[in-house]
Amino acid sequence: MVDAIIILGMHRSGTSCLTGCLSNYGLELGIEPAYSIYNKKGNQENKEVFRLNEAVLKFNGGSWYEPPRKTLEFDDELEARRDELLTGYQSLPKPWGIKDPRMLLTYPFWENQLPAHSFIGTFRHPKAVARSLAARKHMRIPSKQAYKLWNIYNLKLLERLQTQSFPVINFDLPPEEYTENIHGLAEELALPLKSKESFFDRKLINQKQYGLKHCPAELRSTYQKLLALSQTKRWVCL
Repeated sequence: MVDAIIILGMHRSGTSCLTGCLSNYGLELGIEPAYSIYNKKGNQENKEVFRLNEAVLKFNGGSWYEPPRKTLEFDDELEARRDELLTGYQSLPKPWGIKDPRMLLTYPFWENQLPAHSFIGTFRHPKAVARSLAARKHMRIPSKQAYKLWNIYNLKLLERLQTQSFPVINFDLPPEEYTENIHGLAEELALPLKSKESFFDRKLINQKQYGLKHCPAELRSTYQKLLALSQTKRWVCL
């Protein structure tokens, strides 16, 4: 059994929902989720992890929406913040979880300091992601940029899968099948059912479903690989 689970996925691809569902089963996050204008049930993120990942990306001349193209660099101050944060997780029941889509970009910064860990990935149809990003009131991302970001983040997800096998959840699954997948993950993690109230609420997902024909041609290969992976039950790799 691993000490930590890192939730990986592109923004607006179900990372909050997946993390919230697993939290209901007992995955410790070390946070008190708060309402977000983009997620009414909360982002399920540790704000200090989020701020540190933002600082790492900024240190490398990038951001979540303009990922750095070079190998990540970091200084002593960033490393000290990271080590202090991880020390705070040591008192939590294992496994505990961290969720921040930026982890797909900043994982090399965390990799060698994290305790024994694994991942759970999630993805969503690129058109649904693009429409969701375009609907944000405070920072609308044009479709062309959204598709580019979708590809960057999901190629990082596939790259991580080349070094370690882990489950990948399709956020576009029908509700019953999606929650069944989450239940399977919780069983493999031996998580106790902490709350009988389901975190999953399809009413909060306002995008319609899309098929392969709606996928931009340049993203189709990546999307098909993710679909194939999501149909393979890899729970035993946790």
